[in-house]
Amino acid sequence: SGSVAVLGIGACIRLALVAWSVVLDQHVPRHQDQEKDQAPGGVPFTDIDYWVFTDAARFVANGQSPYERSTYRYSPLLAYVLLPNIWLSPVWGKLLFSAGDILAGWMIAQIVRRLGASKRGATLAVAAWLFNPWTFSISTRGSCDVLGVLLLLCTLLCLLKGLATSAACAYGLAVHLRVYPIIYAPSIVLFLAARSLQRVQLRSRAKGGTPEARELDTQTTGSPLRRIHGRKGWEAVLFHGVIFGVVSGGVFFALGWIFHRLYGQQFLDEAFLHHLGRKDPRHNFSMYFYTIYLSYYGPRSSGVAMPGGDPVEAMLLAAASAPVPTDDPMTNLAVAISSAVAPLIEQLTQPATLAFVPQLVLLAGTAWQLHEELPLCWLAQTIVFVALNKVSTAQYFVWWLSLLPLVLHRIRRPVPRGLVAASVLWAAAQLHWLGWAYMLEFKGWPVHLGVWAAGVLFLAANVALLCMLLLGFQSDGEGDKGSRVKTVQQKPAESTSCVGSFLTYSL
Repeated sequence: SGSVAVLGIGACIRLALVAWSVVLDQHVPRHQDQEKDQAPGGVPFTDIDYWVFTDAARFVANGQSPYERSTYRYSPLLAYVLLPNIWLSPVWGKLLFSAGDILAGWMIAQIVRRLGASKRGATLAVAAWLFNPWTFSISTRGSCDVLGVLLLLCTLLCLLKGLATSAACAYGLAVHLRVYPIIYAPSIVLFLAARSLQRVQLRSRAKGGTPEARELDTQTTGSPLRRIHGRKGWEAVLFHGVIFGVVSGGVFFALGWIFHRLYGQQFLDEAFLHHLGRKDPRHNFSMYFYTIYLSYYGPRSSGVAMPGGDPVEAMLLAAASAPVPTDDPMTNLAVAISSAVAPLIEQLTQPATLAFVPQLVLLAGTAWQLHEELPLCWLAQTIVFVALNKVSTAQYFVWWLSLLPLVLHRIRRPVPRGLVAASVLWAAAQLHWLGWAYMLEFKGWPVHLGVWAAGVLFLAANVALLCMLLLGFQSDGEGDKGSRVKTVQQKPAESTSCVGSFLTYSL
Protein backbone atom coordinates (compact mmCIF):
# COMPACT_ATOMS: atom_id res chain seq x y z
CA SER A 1 0.00 0.00 0.00
CA GLY A 2 0.98 3.65 -0.20
CA SER A 3 1.75 3.95 3.51
CA VAL A 4 4.11 0.96 3.40
CA ALA A 5 6.02 2.48 0.48
CA VAL A 6 6.32 5.78 2.31
CA LEU A 7 7.59 4.00 5.42
CA GLY A 8 10.21 2.19 3.33
CA ILE A 9 11.42 5.37 1.63
CA GLY A 10 11.56 7.14 4.99
CA ALA A 11 13.69 4.34 6.41
CA CYS A 12 16.13 4.53 3.48
CA ILE A 13 16.49 8.31 3.90
CA ARG A 14 17.34 7.89 7.57
CA LEU A 15 19.83 5.11 6.97
CA ALA A 16 21.60 7.28 4.40
CA LEU A 17 21.71 10.25 6.78
CA VAL A 18 23.07 8.11 9.64
CA ALA A 19 25.83 6.81 7.34
CA TRP A 20 26.57 10.36 6.20
CA SER A 21 26.78 11.53 9.80
CA VAL A 22 29.51 8.96 10.51
CA VAL A 23 31.57 10.22 7.56
CA LEU A 24 31.00 13.89 8.29
CA ASP A 25 31.81 13.64 12.00
CA GLN A 26 35.18 12.08 11.17
CA HIS A 27 36.19 15.39 9.59
CA VAL A 28 34.87 17.45 12.52
CA PRO A 29 36.36 15.98 15.70
CA ARG A 30 34.28 15.91 18.83
CA HIS A 31 35.47 17.80 21.89
CA GLN A 32 33.65 17.09 25.14
CA ASP A 33 34.06 20.63 26.48
CA GLN A 34 33.12 22.40 23.26
CA GLU A 35 30.24 24.80 23.10
CA LYS A 36 27.05 23.20 21.91
CA ASP A 37 27.16 22.29 18.22
CA GLN A 38 30.51 24.02 17.75
CA ALA A 39 33.91 22.47 17.17
CA PRO A 40 37.22 23.53 15.64
CA GLY A 41 37.06 23.16 11.89
CA GLY A 42 33.30 23.35 11.49
CA VAL A 43 29.90 22.29 12.82
CA PRO A 44 29.51 18.53 13.47
CA PHE A 45 26.43 16.77 12.16
CA THR A 46 25.81 14.91 15.40
CA ASP A 47 24.17 16.92 18.15
CA ILE A 48 26.37 17.37 21.23
CA ASP A 49 23.46 16.07 23.33
CA TYR A 50 23.91 12.67 21.69
CA TRP A 51 27.41 12.46 23.10
CA VAL A 52 26.04 13.50 26.48
CA PHE A 53 23.63 10.54 26.30
CA THR A 54 26.49 8.24 25.28
CA ASP A 55 28.72 9.43 28.12
CA ALA A 56 25.89 8.86 30.58
CA ALA A 57 25.43 5.34 29.23
CA ARG A 58 29.15 4.76 29.69
CA PHE A 59 28.89 5.73 33.35
CA VAL A 60 25.96 3.32 33.78
CA ALA A 61 27.93 0.54 32.06
CA ASN A 62 30.69 1.12 34.61
CA GLY A 63 28.26 0.83 37.50
CA GLN A 64 28.08 4.57 38.18
CA SER A 65 25.34 7.18 38.06
CA PRO A 66 24.47 8.67 34.65
CA TYR A 67 24.43 12.06 36.38
CA GLU A 68 28.20 11.85 36.73
CA ARG A 69 28.06 13.29 33.22
CA SER A 70 27.52 17.02 33.54
CA THR A 71 24.53 18.44 31.63
CA TYR A 72 22.78 15.04 31.55
CA ARG A 73 19.28 16.03 32.61
CA TYR A 74 17.09 13.16 31.53
CA SER A 75 15.65 9.98 32.97
CA PRO A 76 18.19 7.19 33.62
CA LEU A 77 16.02 5.10 31.29
CA LEU A 78 17.53 6.94 28.34
CA ALA A 79 21.06 6.00 29.42
CA TYR A 80 19.94 2.38 29.86
CA VAL A 81 18.40 2.29 26.38
CA LEU A 82 21.66 3.60 24.89
CA LEU A 83 23.92 1.05 26.60
CA PRO A 84 24.46 -0.65 23.20
CA ASN A 85 26.26 2.59 22.22
CA ILE A 86 28.99 1.35 24.54
CA TRP A 87 28.68 -2.40 24.01
CA LEU A 88 28.07 -2.49 20.23
CA SER A 89 28.51 0.76 18.30
CA PRO A 90 28.06 4.51 18.87
CA VAL A 91 25.64 4.48 15.94
CA TRP A 92 23.10 2.37 17.86
CA GLY A 93 21.22 5.33 19.32
CA LYS A 94 20.77 7.04 15.95
CA LEU A 95 19.45 3.84 14.44
CA LEU A 96 17.09 3.43 17.39
CA PHE A 97 15.76 6.98 17.09
CA SER A 98 15.38 6.60 13.32
CA ALA A 99 13.47 3.35 13.83
CA GLY A 100 11.31 5.28 16.27
CA ASP A 101 10.50 7.72 13.46
CA ILE A 102 9.29 4.84 11.28
CA LEU A 103 7.23 3.32 14.10
CA ALA A 104 5.72 6.76 14.78
CA GLY A 105 4.75 6.96 11.10
CA TRP A 106 3.00 3.59 11.37
CA MET A 107 1.13 4.77 14.48
CA ILE A 108 0.09 7.96 12.71
CA ALA A 109 -1.43 5.86 9.92
CA GLN A 110 -3.36 3.77 12.46
CA ILE A 111 -4.65 6.85 14.28
CA VAL A 112 -5.85 8.78 11.24
CA ARG A 113 -7.55 5.69 9.83
CA ARG A 114 -9.39 5.29 13.11
CA LEU A 115 -10.34 8.98 12.91
CA GLY A 116 -11.95 8.35 9.53
CA ALA A 117 -9.23 9.22 7.00
CA SER A 118 -9.12 7.44 3.66
CA LYS A 119 -6.09 5.36 2.65
CA ARG A 120 -4.84 8.30 0.63
CA GLY A 121 -5.28 10.58 3.62
CA ALA A 122 -3.35 8.16 5.83
CA THR A 123 -0.51 7.99 3.29
CA LEU A 124 -0.29 11.77 3.15
CA ALA A 125 -0.24 11.96 6.95
CA VAL A 126 2.64 9.48 7.15
CA ALA A 127 4.53 11.37 4.43
CA ALA A 128 4.02 14.66 6.27
CA TRP A 129 5.79 13.13 9.28
CA LEU A 130 8.54 11.08 7.65
CA PHE A 131 9.56 13.56 4.94
CA ASN A 132 9.58 16.58 7.20
CA PRO A 133 13.16 18.00 7.36
CA TRP A 134 12.83 18.59 11.10
CA THR A 135 11.89 14.98 11.70
CA PHE A 136 14.64 13.13 9.89
CA SER A 137 17.34 15.68 10.74
CA ILE A 138 16.55 15.74 14.46
CA SER A 139 16.52 11.95 14.87
CA THR A 140 19.54 11.22 12.70
CA ARG A 141 21.54 13.87 14.56
CA GLY A 142 20.86 11.98 17.78
CA SER A 143 17.89 13.69 19.45
CA CYS A 144 15.80 11.48 21.74
CA ASP A 145 12.55 13.44 21.31
CA VAL A 146 11.03 10.74 19.13
CA LEU A 147 10.83 8.41 22.17
CA GLY A 148 8.43 10.80 23.89
CA VAL A 149 6.52 11.20 20.62
CA LEU A 150 6.13 7.42 20.35
CA LEU A 151 4.72 7.12 23.86
CA LEU A 152 2.24 9.96 23.26
CA LEU A 153 1.07 8.46 19.97
CA CYS A 154 0.67 5.13 21.76
CA THR A 155 -1.36 6.89 24.46
CA LEU A 156 -3.60 8.53 21.87
CA LEU A 157 -4.12 5.31 19.92
CA CYS A 158 -5.09 3.43 23.08
CA LEU A 159 -7.51 6.20 24.07
CA LEU A 160 -9.21 6.09 20.68
CA LYS A 161 -9.50 2.30 20.96
CA GLY A 162 -11.03 2.58 24.43
CA LEU A 163 -8.02 1.02 26.19
CA ALA A 164 -7.87 3.52 29.03
CA THR A 165 -5.60 1.43 31.29
CA SER A 166 -3.01 0.86 28.57
CA ALA A 167 -3.18 4.54 27.68
CA ALA A 168 -2.57 5.49 31.32
CA CYS A 169 0.52 3.24 31.51
CA ALA A 170 1.98 4.73 28.32
CA TYR A 171 1.16 8.24 29.52
CA GLY A 172 2.85 7.71 32.89
CA LEU A 173 5.98 6.51 31.13
CA ALA A 174 5.85 9.47 28.71
CA VAL A 175 5.70 12.00 31.56
CA HIS A 176 8.58 10.24 33.29
CA LEU A 177 10.71 10.37 30.16
CA ARG A 178 9.81 13.93 29.13
CA VAL A 179 8.01 16.16 31.61
CA TYR A 180 6.02 18.27 29.13
CA PRO A 181 3.24 15.68 28.38
CA ILE A 182 1.77 16.56 31.79
CA ILE A 183 -0.03 19.41 29.97
CA TYR A 184 -2.35 16.87 28.31
CA ALA A 185 -3.75 15.45 31.55
CA PRO A 186 -6.89 17.67 31.77
CA SER A 187 -7.85 17.07 28.15
CA ILE A 188 -7.44 13.29 28.58
CA VAL A 189 -9.75 13.24 31.60
CA LEU A 190 -12.35 15.41 29.85
CA PHE A 191 -12.13 13.21 26.74
CA LEU A 192 -12.72 10.04 28.76
CA ALA A 193 -15.63 11.66 30.58
CA ALA A 194 -17.20 12.84 27.32
CA ARG A 195 -16.85 9.36 25.80
CA SER A 196 -18.44 7.87 28.91
CA LEU A 197 -21.38 10.25 28.65
CA GLN A 198 -21.79 9.38 24.98
CA ARG A 199 -22.25 5.75 25.99
CA VAL A 200 -24.73 6.81 28.68
CA GLN A 201 -26.59 8.80 26.06
CA LEU A 202 -26.93 5.79 23.77
CA ARG A 203 -28.13 3.59 26.63
CA SER A 204 -30.62 6.22 27.80
CA ARG A 205 -32.11 6.53 24.33
CA ALA A 206 -32.59 2.78 24.26
CA LYS A 207 -34.61 2.97 27.51
CA GLY A 208 -37.33 5.10 25.97
CA GLY A 209 -38.93 8.22 27.32
CA THR A 210 -38.40 7.79 31.05
CA PRO A 211 -37.60 10.95 33.05
CA GLU A 212 -34.14 9.57 33.87
CA ALA A 213 -33.46 8.88 30.20
CA ARG A 214 -34.53 12.42 29.21
CA GLU A 215 -32.30 13.88 31.92
CA LEU A 216 -29.28 11.89 30.76
CA ASP A 217 -29.96 12.74 27.13
CA THR A 218 -30.13 16.46 27.97
CA GLN A 219 -26.85 16.33 29.85
CA THR A 220 -25.01 14.45 27.10
CA THR A 221 -25.87 16.46 24.00
CA GLY A 222 -24.79 19.81 22.67
CA SER A 223 -21.43 21.55 22.79
CA PRO A 224 -18.40 20.31 24.75
CA LEU A 225 -19.29 22.74 27.53
CA ARG A 226 -22.76 21.21 27.97
CA ARG A 227 -21.40 17.69 27.74
CA ILE A 228 -19.66 18.20 31.10
CA HIS A 229 -22.65 19.97 32.65
CA GLY A 230 -24.58 18.88 35.69
CA ARG A 231 -23.97 16.37 38.45
CA LYS A 232 -23.59 13.33 36.22
CA GLY A 233 -21.08 15.13 34.00
CA TRP A 234 -18.84 16.08 36.89
CA GLU A 235 -19.19 12.62 38.38
CA ALA A 236 -17.85 11.22 35.12
CA VAL A 237 -14.95 13.68 35.13
CA LEU A 238 -14.07 12.80 38.72
CA PHE A 239 -14.37 9.06 38.18
CA HIS A 240 -12.20 8.94 35.06
CA GLY A 241 -9.77 11.45 36.51
CA VAL A 242 -9.20 9.29 39.57
CA ILE A 243 -8.85 6.04 37.60
CA PHE A 244 -6.54 7.45 34.95
CA GLY A 245 -4.57 9.41 37.53
CA VAL A 246 -4.04 6.39 39.78
CA VAL A 247 -2.73 4.20 36.95
CA SER A 248 -0.57 6.79 35.18
CA GLY A 249 0.58 8.28 38.48
CA GLY A 250 1.42 4.81 39.73
CA VAL A 251 3.72 4.21 36.74
CA PHE A 252 5.31 7.64 37.10
CA PHE A 253 5.92 7.45 40.85
CA ALA A 254 7.06 3.81 40.72
CA LEU A 255 9.79 4.70 38.23
CA GLY A 256 10.64 7.81 40.24
CA TRP A 257 10.92 5.79 43.45
CA ILE A 258 13.20 3.20 41.83
CA PHE A 259 15.58 5.76 40.37
CA HIS A 260 15.54 7.87 43.53
CA ARG A 261 16.63 4.80 45.45
CA LEU A 262 19.44 4.26 42.94
CA TYR A 263 20.65 7.82 42.40
CA GLY A 264 19.22 9.89 45.25
CA GLN A 265 18.24 13.55 45.16
CA GLN A 266 20.45 14.20 42.14
CA PHE A 267 17.98 12.24 40.02
CA LEU A 268 15.10 14.53 41.02
CA ASP A 269 17.21 17.67 40.63
CA GLU A 270 18.49 16.85 37.15
CA ALA A 271 15.58 14.95 35.61
CA PHE A 272 12.69 17.11 36.86
CA LEU A 273 13.44 20.14 39.04
CA HIS A 274 16.05 21.50 36.64
CA HIS A 275 13.43 21.93 33.91
CA LEU A 276 11.13 23.97 36.16
CA GLY A 277 13.78 26.62 36.78
CA ARG A 278 15.72 26.28 33.55
CA LYS A 279 17.00 29.47 31.95
CA ASP A 280 18.60 29.39 28.52
CA PRO A 281 20.31 32.63 27.39
CA ARG A 282 21.21 31.10 24.00
CA HIS A 283 19.53 29.00 21.28
CA ASN A 284 16.20 30.30 22.60
CA PHE A 285 13.28 31.32 20.37
CA SER A 286 11.29 32.51 23.39
CA MET A 287 10.12 36.08 23.77
CA TYR A 288 11.57 35.89 27.30
CA PHE A 289 15.07 35.53 25.84
CA TYR A 290 16.26 39.05 26.68
CA THR A 291 14.97 38.96 30.25
CA ILE A 292 16.69 35.62 30.80
CA TYR A 293 19.88 36.98 29.25
CA LEU A 294 19.87 39.95 31.63
CA SER A 295 19.30 37.67 34.62
CA TYR A 296 22.42 35.74 33.62
CA TYR A 297 24.72 38.55 32.62
CA GLY A 298 23.20 41.63 34.26
CA PRO A 299 25.37 44.23 36.01
CA ARG A 300 26.58 43.46 39.51
CA SER A 301 27.77 46.91 40.38
CA SER A 302 24.34 48.07 41.48
CA GLY A 303 24.52 46.16 44.76
CA VAL A 304 21.68 43.87 43.69
CA ALA A 305 22.37 40.18 43.18
CA MET A 306 21.07 39.03 39.80
CA PRO A 307 19.12 35.74 39.73
CA GLY A 308 21.84 34.07 37.69
CA GLY A 309 24.71 35.52 39.70
CA ASP A 310 27.15 34.07 42.18
CA PRO A 311 25.26 32.57 45.18
CA VAL A 312 28.11 33.52 47.55
CA GLU A 313 27.86 37.10 46.39
CA ALA A 314 24.09 37.00 46.91
CA MET A 315 24.55 35.77 50.49
CA LEU A 316 27.08 38.51 51.26
CA LEU A 317 24.79 41.18 49.83
CA ALA A 318 21.84 39.82 51.81
CA ALA A 319 23.89 39.80 55.02
CA ALA A 320 25.11 43.35 54.42
CA SER A 321 21.57 44.62 53.84
CA ALA A 322 19.99 42.69 56.76
CA PRO A 323 18.24 44.98 59.29
CA VAL A 324 19.75 45.43 62.74
CA PRO A 325 17.60 43.88 65.54
CA THR A 326 15.82 46.33 67.87
CA ASP A 327 14.45 46.14 71.42
CA ASP A 328 10.84 46.09 70.19
CA PRO A 329 9.71 42.44 69.72
CA MET A 330 6.81 43.43 67.43
CA THR A 331 9.18 45.32 65.16
CA ASN A 332 11.56 42.37 65.08
CA LEU A 333 8.63 40.05 64.22
CA ALA A 334 7.49 42.31 61.40
CA VAL A 335 11.02 42.54 60.07
CA ALA A 336 11.42 38.76 60.24
CA ILE A 337 8.16 38.18 58.36
CA SER A 338 9.10 40.78 55.78
CA SER A 339 12.53 39.23 55.30
CA ALA A 340 10.95 35.79 54.80
CA VAL A 341 8.16 36.90 52.45
CA ALA A 342 10.12 39.38 50.32
CA PRO A 343 12.32 36.77 48.58
CA LEU A 344 9.24 34.65 47.83
CA ILE A 345 7.40 37.62 46.33
CA GLU A 346 10.48 38.56 44.33
CA GLN A 347 10.76 35.03 42.98
CA LEU A 348 7.05 34.85 42.10
CA THR A 349 7.24 38.16 40.23
CA GLN A 350 10.25 37.14 38.15
CA PRO A 351 9.40 37.04 34.42
CA ALA A 352 10.58 33.42 34.27
CA THR A 353 7.99 32.52 36.92
CA LEU A 354 5.20 34.66 35.48
CA ALA A 355 5.74 32.95 32.13
CA PHE A 356 3.73 30.01 33.46
CA VAL A 357 0.59 32.11 33.98
CA PRO A 358 -0.46 32.66 30.33
CA GLN A 359 0.57 29.09 29.58
CA LEU A 360 -1.69 27.64 32.27
CA VAL A 361 -4.64 29.84 31.34
CA LEU A 362 -4.49 28.99 27.64
CA LEU A 363 -3.78 25.30 28.22
CA ALA A 364 -6.80 25.01 30.51
CA GLY A 365 -9.07 26.90 28.09
CA THR A 366 -7.94 24.80 25.13
CA ALA A 367 -8.45 21.53 27.04
CA TRP A 368 -11.97 22.59 28.04
CA GLN A 369 -12.97 23.70 24.56
CA LEU A 370 -11.36 21.06 22.34
CA HIS A 371 -11.19 17.87 24.43
CA GLU A 372 -13.58 15.98 22.15
CA GLU A 373 -11.18 16.45 19.23
CA LEU A 374 -8.20 15.06 21.13
CA PRO A 375 -5.55 15.17 18.33
CA LEU A 376 -6.47 18.78 17.55
CA CYS A 377 -6.54 19.61 21.25
CA TRP A 378 -3.06 18.20 21.84
CA LEU A 379 -1.74 20.00 18.76
CA ALA A 380 -3.14 23.34 19.94
CA GLN A 381 -1.89 22.81 23.49
CA THR A 382 1.61 21.90 22.33
CA ILE A 383 1.90 24.93 20.05
CA VAL A 384 0.74 27.15 22.90
CA PHE A 385 3.15 25.54 25.36
CA VAL A 386 6.17 25.75 23.06
CA ALA A 387 5.42 29.28 21.83
CA LEU A 388 4.91 30.69 25.34
CA ASN A 389 7.58 28.69 27.14
CA LYS A 390 10.50 30.58 28.64
CA VAL A 391 12.81 28.17 26.83
CA SER A 392 11.99 27.23 23.24
CA THR A 393 14.42 25.46 20.91
CA ALA A 394 14.08 23.95 17.44
CA GLN A 395 13.86 20.44 18.91
CA TYR A 396 10.63 21.43 20.67
CA PHE A 397 8.93 21.90 17.30
CA VAL A 398 9.03 18.12 16.83
CA TRP A 399 6.60 17.85 19.73
CA TRP A 400 3.79 19.43 17.74
CA LEU A 401 4.98 18.49 14.24
CA SER A 402 4.31 14.88 15.26
CA LEU A 403 0.67 15.81 15.97
CA LEU A 404 0.09 17.97 12.89
CA PRO A 405 -0.31 14.99 10.48
CA LEU A 406 -3.18 13.71 12.64
CA VAL A 407 -5.41 16.65 11.66
CA LEU A 408 -4.36 17.29 8.06
CA HIS A 409 -7.16 15.13 6.64
CA ARG A 410 -9.67 17.33 8.47
CA ILE A 411 -8.46 20.63 6.98
CA ARG A 412 -10.91 22.23 4.60
CA ARG A 413 -10.41 21.74 0.86
CA PRO A 414 -9.17 23.78 -0.85
CA VAL A 415 -6.74 24.72 1.87
CA PRO A 416 -7.70 28.19 3.18
CA ARG A 417 -5.45 30.97 1.96
CA GLY A 418 -5.10 32.24 5.49
CA LEU A 419 -3.59 28.94 6.58
CA VAL A 420 -1.15 28.96 3.65
CA ALA A 421 -0.13 32.54 4.46
CA ALA A 422 0.28 31.71 8.16
CA SER A 423 2.50 28.74 7.30
CA VAL A 424 4.71 30.90 5.10
CA LEU A 425 4.83 33.56 7.81
CA TRP A 426 5.88 30.95 10.40
CA ALA A 427 8.77 29.72 8.22
CA ALA A 428 9.84 33.28 7.37
CA ALA A 429 9.73 34.37 11.02
CA GLN A 430 11.90 31.41 11.99
CA LEU A 431 14.47 32.21 9.28
CA HIS A 432 14.41 35.84 10.42
CA TRP A 433 15.17 34.76 13.99
CA LEU A 434 17.97 32.45 12.80
CA GLY A 435 19.58 35.36 10.99
CA TRP A 436 19.77 37.42 14.17
CA ALA A 437 20.90 34.40 16.19
CA TYR A 438 23.72 33.77 13.70
CA MET A 439 24.95 37.33 14.13
CA LEU A 440 24.86 36.94 17.91
CA GLU A 441 26.24 33.44 18.41
CA PHE A 442 28.64 33.03 15.48
CA LYS A 443 29.70 36.61 14.77
CA GLY A 444 29.58 37.79 18.38
CA TRP A 445 27.75 41.00 17.48
CA PRO A 446 25.75 42.73 20.28
CA VAL A 447 22.32 42.21 18.70
CA HIS A 448 20.47 40.89 21.75
CA LEU A 449 17.54 43.25 21.29
CA GLY A 450 17.28 42.17 17.66
CA VAL A 451 17.09 38.52 18.72
CA TRP A 452 14.42 39.41 21.27
CA ALA A 453 12.36 41.33 18.69
CA ALA A 454 12.66 38.40 16.30
CA GLY A 455 11.38 36.13 19.10
CA VAL A 456 8.34 38.36 19.60
CA LEU A 457 7.64 38.26 15.86
CA PHE A 458 8.00 34.47 15.91
CA LEU A 459 5.47 34.28 18.75
CA ALA A 460 3.01 36.28 16.63
CA ALA A 461 3.63 33.87 13.74
CA ASN A 462 2.87 30.91 16.01
CA VAL A 463 -0.37 32.54 17.13
CA ALA A 464 -1.39 33.22 13.52
CA LEU A 465 -0.60 29.64 12.50
CA LEU A 466 -2.58 28.15 15.36
CA CYS A 467 -5.60 30.36 14.78
CA MET A 468 -5.65 29.54 11.06
CA LEU A 469 -5.36 25.82 11.86
CA LEU A 470 -8.31 26.03 14.22
CA LEU A 471 -10.44 28.03 11.80
CA GLY A 472 -9.56 25.71 8.91
CA PHE A 473 -10.38 22.54 10.83
CA GLN A 474 -13.64 20.68 10.30
CA SER A 475 -15.10 17.63 12.00
CA ASP A 476 -17.40 16.27 9.32
CA GLY A 477 -14.64 14.71 7.23
CA GLU A 478 -15.28 16.86 4.15
CA GLY A 479 -11.60 17.77 3.99
CA ASP A 480 -10.73 14.17 3.09
CA LYS A 481 -13.00 12.82 0.39
CA GLY A 482 -14.03 9.28 1.12
CA SER A 483 -13.45 9.50 4.83
CA ARG A 484 -16.15 8.87 7.38
CA VAL A 485 -15.77 10.13 10.91
CA LYS A 486 -16.49 7.43 13.46
CA THR A 487 -17.14 9.60 16.48
CA VAL A 488 -20.06 11.82 17.43
CA GLN A 489 -19.20 15.52 17.05
CA GLN A 490 -21.25 18.56 18.00
CA LYS A 491 -20.72 21.96 16.37
CA PRO A 492 -16.91 21.88 16.18
CA ALA A 493 -16.74 25.03 14.08
CA GLU A 494 -18.19 26.98 16.99
CA SER A 495 -15.57 25.53 19.34
CA THR A 496 -12.57 26.13 17.08
CA SER A 497 -13.71 29.63 16.18
CA CYS A 498 -14.14 30.44 19.86
CA VAL A 499 -10.67 29.12 20.70
CA GLY A 500 -9.16 31.03 17.77
CA SER A 501 -10.60 34.29 19.07
CA PHE A 502 -9.60 33.37 22.62
CA LEU A 503 -5.98 32.82 21.62
CA THR A 504 -5.85 35.96 19.50
CA TYR A 505 -7.06 38.31 22.23
CA SER A 506 -5.15 36.57 25.02
CA LEU A 507 -1.77 36.55 23.29
